[in-house]
Amino acid sequence: MKKRQLILAIFIIIIMISSAIGFVYTNDSNDTNTVNYNGFKFKLTENYNYIVDINGKQFIFDNLPNQLEDMELPEFSTLNTKYYLIINYSEKNGNIDYSINKLRYTLNLVNKKGILACANTEECNADLPVKDCTEDSFYLKKSSINKVYLMDKCVIIEGNDLELVRLTDKINMKLAGII
Repeated sequence: MKKRQLILAIFIIIIMISSAIGFVYTNDSNDTNTVNYNGFKFKLTENYNYIVDINGKQFIFDNLPNQLEDMELPEFSTLNTKYYLIINYSEKNGNIDYSINKLRYTLNLVNKKGILACANTEECNADLPVKDCTEDSFYLKKSSINKVYLMDKCVIIEGNDLELVRLTDKINMKLAGII
């Protein structure tokens, strides 16, 4: 009986020691969930989006930069401290809300203010200003054509629900200085 207890105790001690050694020597950076792009580390989250830490600020993306290489962005100024985020209120849905909120979040991280606005008065929530492209703005539009272009002082983002998210990611990467 004593011999059996001694063997069991030694077995448990060996398991505990090997577990501790394994824990100490395990690489905790989990490189399988991290993608490097131009010196930026994209860490996959449990929600299947990516977080990039830039100077202590957490930028969030649904796509990696190499997944967006087929998309062209026009050159646009980021010198202003305030940008209107214009939508057609009748097109408002969960995907447009998501894209607008991600864009507003990124603008906030780069010390810019994003103000939600409507494109016209007929469909607008009374609490929102009505704006056009005479002021620095990002204008999200639902469309069957997926593209980003400039018109006056607007960066116009057109696309279907999925592409609006991808195009917004590309713009957010530019704002963050990743691309």
